[in-house]
Amino acid sequence: MSYTIKIKDNSPKAKRCVTMLKSLKQDFDFIEIKAEKEKINSKIEKELEKRYLEFKKSKNGKDGEDLKHSFL
Repeated sequence: MSYTIKIKDNSPKAKRCVTMLKSLKQDFDFIEIKAEKEKINSKIEKELEKRYLEFKKSKNGKDGEDLKHSFL
């Protein structure tokens, strides 16, 4: 069973929730916390790097940073 929880707020209440979850993570190994920027997996990262290098060579195509943001 897997649950995804998104907290998109920087309010004090939201920060307390994150702190509580981090605290629980120390006691329960089944809890996993990932930051939003960790969303891109290594396979996609390698593909983006390959495309970016091709872009730099040919100047035809999308910029690597634009591609990265399109996956988010």
